[in-house]
Amino acid sequence: MQALFDLAHHSHGQPVPLHAIAERQGISLPFLEQIFHKLRKAGVVTSVRGPRGGYVMTRACDKLSVGEVLRLTDPGFYASALEDPEAAVELLNQDRTMTRVLWRQLTDHIVGFLETVTIADLCSETHSNTCTACSCPEYVKEVQAQMQNGRPKGCAALLS
Repeated sequence: MQALFDLAHHSHGQPVPLHAIAERQGISLPFLEQIFHKLRKAGVVTSVRGPRGGYVMTRACDKLSVGEVLRLTDPGFYASALEDPEAAVELLNQDRTMTRVLWRQLTDHIVGFLETVTIADLCSETHSNTCTACSCPEYVKEVQAQMQNGRPKGCAALLS
């Protein structure tokens, strides 16, 4: 998430080298290479070769959800959340139906929430995307205006 946030913020429509993202975010370059390989394979980013090469997002940041990124980069997270979140509860006590229902609803809520938060939400809600060449400038302006008027959207709504 940090790397895509960085890419969305610093790209200005141009490729961003992974070593620059790694340095700014304090993430190891080999780890980022693995993550971006998955993202490139899924069509979320594309690579540009050459001395001014790097990665660019293939679609507007308001069209990429946190949930999609997690599914692509950390499939274990979604597999455990979606396959059988009740398994851990059943280990504790097989007769607690209410507990299983509660955990299933909580899991559904978390997964649903992650699908609604976009990279643009993260950029605009932190007021960090000041790039005039943002891939979704109108969306960012709208969210920031809502926040200034006291109506937070997306993840900022949880803070109020």
